[in-house]
Amino acid sequence: MLQQSETFILKKAANLFRGLEAVGGWVTLTNQRLIFDPHRLNIQTEPLVLTYAEMIGIEKRYTLNLVPNGIKITTESGDEYKFVMWKRSAFIDYVNERIRESQQQYQ
Repeated sequence: MLQQSETFILKKAANLFRGLEAVGGWVTLTNQRLIFDPHRLNIQTEPLVLTYAEMIGIEKRYTLNLVPNGIKITTESGDEYKFVMWKRSAFIDYVNERIRESQQQYQ
């Protein structure tokens, strides 16, 4: 559910690693945050919501050190979230730009 001042940007299929489970679902990007909504068929069905202000980085990674389809997001608190998605470059570019903007606001 979008907040009142929020604008939808993009929605992509993705998996989020939570322990050993690759939780399937959808990642939605808005102008204010990233929202991961797991499919109901997963064991772990809790959504993940991150604002760009709490992120300090996003980078490409290899899934199983082999497949070039991973993304790692790091937060200020030191948490790391590892996603799997194809065609990730535009996604990473958008999130990096929002992270830069949010960091500039707090300087």
